[in-house]
Amino acid sequence: MQAGRLRHKVTIQNFTTTRLPSGQPQSEWVDGMTVWAEVKGISSRELMTSGVEKPEATIRVWIRYRTDVTAASRLKCVTGPFKGKILDVTGEPIPDAKATQLEILCKQGVKT
Repeated sequence: MQAGRLRHKVTIQNFTTTRLPSGQPQSEWVDGMTVWAEVKGISSRELMTSGVEKPEATIRVWIRYRTDVTAASRLKCVTGPFKGKILDVTGEPIPDAKATQLEILCKQGVKT
């Protein structure tokens, strides 16, 4: 893996449920590690939903291999062209043959 390609930072977020002191469950996104990544847009499109155009982008993210990123995770871009955007992971991250890096396909925009 070429370290020079990893020039953006992303924060891995996982959805967790905790109990408040009152016993009430509280669900929220919890920030995990902030890691270096390569974030590139692949494609975009506009969808008509209820008579309103909504944009959707497919984004490919490469990071060093980790086990805490799953299909239920999401990524928050800290730097780079998507700074401040939340990327929803669309499928299980795919490791390369040597398990040194992960390819993560994400969607940004329309929620399905």
